[in-house]
Amino acid sequence: MFSCGDTYAVGRSATQVRITDFRLYIHDVRLRRADGEDVPVSLDQDGLWQYQDVVLLDFEDKSGGCANGTQPTNGVVRGRVPAGEYDGLSFKMGVPFELNHGNAATAESPLNLTGLWWNWNQGYKFLRIDSVPEAGGDGFIVHVGSTGCIADDDGGVAACDRPNVAEIVFTDIDPLSTKVLVDYAALVQDSEVGANAGGQPGCMSDPTDPDCLPVFTRLGIDTTDGSPRPEHQAFFRIN
Repeated sequence: MFSCGDTYAVGRSATQVRITDFRLYIHDVRLRRADGEDVPVSLDQDGLWQYQDVVLLDFEDKSGGCANGTQPTNGVVRGRVPAGEYDGLSFKMGVPFELNHGNAATAESPLNLTGLWWNWNQGYKFLRIDSVPEAGGDGFIVHVGSTGCIADDDGGVAACDRPNVAEIVFTDIDPLSTKVLVDYAALVQDSEVGANAGGQPGCMSDPTDPDCLPVFTRLGIDTTDGSPRPEHQAFFRIN
């Protein structure tokens, strides 16, 4: 379990850090039938954590160093699928393109959080995990979102060179009873969280930042084009 007040030994050098933010968006949640068909989960529209097919997972509670966040937390996805036999689960980490470049100031919850918003062109931070070394120094910030986004003639966004949307696929499980863990230690396993390898501290989705390569690899995102590599992701795992 994660707590804003605890310290954790993470990264290549087992650096003691405090995590000050831990939130992410997922969407396109599907269960796989035993015959191989993927069935979309119809999400409960709760007016808080879920909107259309987007879910905000929020593990910080604004206590301790997590002053940037909100008190309520959410670690579940609520929805419905037709009755049947299911043996797999898949989803994407990110916000779908058609919702990613709206206006956070007027968006429905949970897309109305300015702390998870970059700007009109880039859109949302799909993943935000901020940590600070207990011994002091620069924090290790992980903010993942689309980059290289191109404006269209109408003031919107036509496309993004690097979508940076991760895909997560689990097979041969009971998706209705199996818990999925979000593992920060696995995400930064190959990173030096107490030192900056270049650019901004941590990874702000810049493909030229050396700190982004190990983070994106563990997320299963190709740093050359931002495409998903679900076979490589290690951030999400089965309990």
